[in-house]
Amino acid sequence: MRLCSRLVVMLGLAWPGSAFAQVQPADLVGTYNGSQMEVGTGLRLEADGRFEYFLSYGAMDEAARGTWEATDSGIALTSDPVNAPRFELVGIDAAAGGALDITLEVAEDIPLQLFEAGVRLTDGSGMPAMFDKDRVSFKIKRGGQPVEVMLAFPLYQIASDPVPVPAGTRAMHFRFVPNDLGTVAFDHQILRRDGDSFVLERFDRTLRFRKEQPGDEVEGDPQETEAK
Repeated sequence: MRLCSRLVVMLGLAWPGSAFAQVQPADLVGTYNGSQMEVGTGLRLEADGRFEYFLSYGAMDEAARGTWEATDSGIALTSDPVNAPRFELVGIDAAAGGALDITLEVAEDIPLQLFEAGVRLTDGSGMPAMFDKDRVSFKIKRGGQPVEVMLAFPLYQIASDPVPVPAGTRAMHFRFVPNDLGTVAFDHQILRRDGDSFVLERFDRTLRFRKEQPGDEVEGDPQETEAK
């Protein structure tokens, strides 16, 4: 689905709310459109202090729900609890050889080629590589033993903590657990006010959310889009 069409559907939906103790300024309540070239994004601020956010950028979609509050410089978003994705070590093999093999189990709908592995050696140097086929194989030169491995999902800016490599290890097997993949864990994320917009820095892009006014259209009427 095209980015603009997805945004139209999102902004045309009924936005569910829930109880929240602090009522926020009425003039900030409403639907905000932050779309720009290659990016479809929207933000909804409710009077009861709840928010909903959505962004689609290339092959990456993300969303968030939670609470918002007005600040001196703009607004702050705090997501509902998120079960973050993680990498798990599931096995280690020790064998003779001059390479360290890293394998990673992922869900069928996530291409393995989107993941990256990196090895830090005893001399402090690093060796990063993207997964190809079913594994990443690092050739270990004499005198440069691996001491740590890290895994990453660059598309969603997810990275593991460094995992120690036991002496004599020649293969390490990991699993990616997606959990709430695509749900953003905003923690008092500030969107600063700039004129009539709220500004969010995200994925090396500057997003400017402008409030939709009655009668505004986002590339077509939402009811018309849904009917199709």
